[in-house]
Amino acid sequence: MRNLTRLQTIIMAVGALLMVVGIFITFICIGNMATFTMRSISAVSFAAGTVMFATMQMLQVYEGSDMTVRRLRRIMIFGDICLIMSGLLMVEQTFQIVFPLFATSIEGYNKYCHYVHNNWGVLLLISCVLELYSIFRLSNELKKEA
Repeated sequence: MRNLTRLQTIIMAVGALLMVVGIFITFICIGNMATFTMRSISAVSFAAGTVMFATMQMLQVYEGSDMTVRRLRRIMIFGDICLIMSGLLMVEQTFQIVFPLFATSIEGYNKYCHYVHNNWGVLLLISCVLELYSIFRLSNELKKEA
């Protein structure tokens, strides 16, 4: 695996920190009636963190020929895409950008609730499981290779 530069490592760490701050503020908001500013800060922080973290992780390229490592990299990239989508769904839930397109009828509102509302947590869970699995397996496979 090609290592990241110092700047890319800093961007990745800042992105991870922003994700943690966004989720922490979100869980604080769940317990009590939070203001729109707290929800918007958490959503924007989480979304920015996911984009920073996932793009830096996607820049790590594997230049070898081991099929297991290549498969694990594809799993990791799918997890990154799920992570970015969870950030976008969190922003949509907070700011309701596409909600007016769905809310023209009761069926549209039901579809919006079914596909968008609070589904960022499902994608976040999927991405966390995929990322943890691929990272631990990748470290073992790269040790075997070296």
